[in-house]
Amino acid sequence: MECKPWYPADFNQALLNTFTEEALTELLKRPNCAPRFVYGVLMLPTVLKYFIGENPTTDITKRMTRACVSGYMLHQISPKSPPVVVQTSNPSDTVQGMLVLGLDVDQRNLIYDLEGGLMNLVDVRAQIRLKDSSLPCHDICSNRIIDAGMFAWYGSKEGLIPVKSTAWPLDGFLKEKFYENIVNSQHRNMLDGSGLFL
Repeated sequence: MECKPWYPADFNQALLNTFTEEALTELLKRPNCAPRFVYGVLMLPTVLKYFIGENPTTDITKRMTRACVSGYMLHQISPKSPPVVVQTSNPSDTVQGMLVLGLDVDQRNLIYDLEGGLMNLVDVRAQIRLKDSSLPCHDICSNRIIDAGMFAWYGSKEGLIPVKSTAWPLDGFLKEKFYENIVNSQHRNMLDGSGLFL
């Protein structure tokens, strides 16, 4: 995954966010806030905030960082559907997404309501990069494995369409009316507190 000029600014900000060891430790210390690995529409901070009921003015990108999970591959139910992940027997198969920290129980339950059904919540080991805060003038990073929850497909694999990359291409979704409605709803919520679709 890489930043692109036409991506939403908050998503590019989340892609560029790299925790220090100290910041990660603080986020992981929060009680009842198990990390979640997301790989579809919930990678977009505006969409994530909408579905978990987070205040639209909250900068959730500070609790997000790009991550990778091994032993899974992206698939789609139809050419325009959001992705699902399917476990494979090959540990070199990977899925790129975002690790989200600091979600409380209610917020994680809202994700469960959205992602449940044909997917199970599974435990995964997400790999992230940390920056070394002891050398502020240098961009030195190290890898770190974080235990997280992720929703994985458990239905029949028959008919699923493999995604040809390790990251779901968001470009098509960003052009859809559904995304535009979420953005507009969040904007209205910031202005008047309504947030209802018109």
